Amino acid sequence: MSEKCPKCGAEFSVSVIGGGGFCGACLEPINCPYCCETVREERTTGTFMEKLLKAPDSALSQYFGISDAEWEELGAELNANTGNDEMTYCYWFTVPDDTSEEILEKTGWQVGQIVDDIPVELVDNN
Repeated sequence: MSEKCPKCGAEFSVSVIGGGGFCGACLEPINCPYCCETVREERTTGTFMEKLLKAPDSALSQYFGISDAEWEELGAELNANTGNDEMTYCYWFTVPDDTSEEILEKTGWQVGQIVDDIPVELVDNN
């Protein structure tokens, strides 16, 4: 059975190692193998082993509410919004003419629309 991390969206499986003892059950954490955050805790006499099944979509894709594959399909060119000092304040792009109807419906964008104020940390972390 797989689980999904509520913090980053990664999918992973959990198995118990050395469980099944008669006493001494402790509350052990189940951590996301991608972001290492504790997802939940359960009682066991063993330990939990988490295995990553599917890494989450990038922070940029999650920000737009689309998958990484859809972002690639979009083919938009990110442009830096810089000031006179060449510091990047945010990013922007124009929605391409050949954007699929599915992506337009998911995002609420229109062809030719400028999507701006994209946080720098979303782009720089990808």
